[in-house]
Amino acid sequence: MLAIIFRYALRNILRTPLRSFFTLFSVALIIMLYAVLASMGNSFTQQISTVLEQEDIDIVVQAKYAATPVTSIIKDTTVTAITHFNGIRSYDSMLIGRKRLYGKSSIFILGVSNYDIFAQRLGFNIIKGHALGDTTREIVVGEKMIKMHGVSVGSELELNSGKKYLIVGIYSSWLNFLNAGMVINLEDAQQLMNKEDKTSLLFLTLNDTTRTAEVIDRINNQFPDMRAIESQQLPDYLGPIKSIFYFSKIVSVMTLLIAVAVLLNTFIMAISERTKEVGILSAIGWSRQMIVSIFLVESLLLSFGGGIIGYMCSYPVMSILLSNFANISMYLPEAPSLDIFSNVLLMSLFIGLFSALFPALYATKINISKAIRHE
Repeated sequence: MLAIIFRYALRNILRTPLRSFFTLFSVALIIMLYAVLASMGNSFTQQISTVLEQEDIDIVVQAKYAATPVTSIIKDTTVTAITHFNGIRSYDSMLIGRKRLYGKSSIFILGVSNYDIFAQRLGFNIIKGHALGDTTREIVVGEKMIKMHGVSVGSELELNSGKKYLIVGIYSSWLNFLNAGMVINLEDAQQLMNKEDKTSLLFLTLNDTTRTAEVIDRINNQFPDMRAIESQQLPDYLGPIKSIFYFSKIVSVMTLLIAVAVLLNTFIMAISERTKEVGILSAIGWSRQMIVSIFLVESLLLSFGGGIIGYMCSYPVMSILLSNFANISMYLPEAPSLDIFSNVLLMSLFIGLFSALFPALYATKINISKAIRHE
């Protein structure tokens, strides 16, 4: 019986090829949009969270009223005072900013106090040239930046008027957004961004992690313009990260609603046109469950077909975005994850069932004689 229902449903889809095509196209387009935007949100939040899960970072300090690390300013005098607290084993500073390159796209700049430590934490792997040393005006750049701007080891970048910086190495990192930027010594970054004696973030490692709350309270009380938090809490205080996360969730809900609306409209029209057919099937002995199953199978075929096509189309779309839009390359992974695919399958199941169930149940309630006389 299941094979009969499947063949019947497939025949009905092929009976109206133009409508079926545009339904598939609409669902695929919506799912593709979801896959791209959800991949962007998930990738960025996961990358930041991975950094902060490092075991040797206990406390993060940034300016209290800064919406993002880019706008956070911590003076070196404050850094010195905090790092002299009892119980602090080691510390590292980071300056984060963006700089427009040759009047075109802006690039992500990371100024670090100790390259070797941050390279280990952020998973830097030098694939060409050598690592950053103590020499001034040297930079290492991510592999994505090489592709976007056509530079290589030995090239010079004029980041400041009259000041050129030598590319000494190319790195690859498991942090995708860093692969589209550059890393530079903290002092050079301060001069480059006109933030002498300032940093964006301060990372603290304690001798005794059980005293984390005590040290945090002391910092916040002694420096009211600073915010000290446990490292794993930092994503909650980063506006863009939260915005991207919530945006991806909103996109998921909107995708479901729009896709359901598209398929619901399709099946309201289809069932309305086939009322007589429903009456004949009932008259020859088909049960209400069997008739509803036909429409459900049709809907599931269209929703799963559109979902899979949309997911597959997200691969070339993301590739095009990575190649042509440098400003968003830091947020996008190379391809959507398997988690996105599993979400697409669940969404397709929900869309298929919800879109056809109510119109089909309503159609099977119509009186058989009335349905047969329907034109």
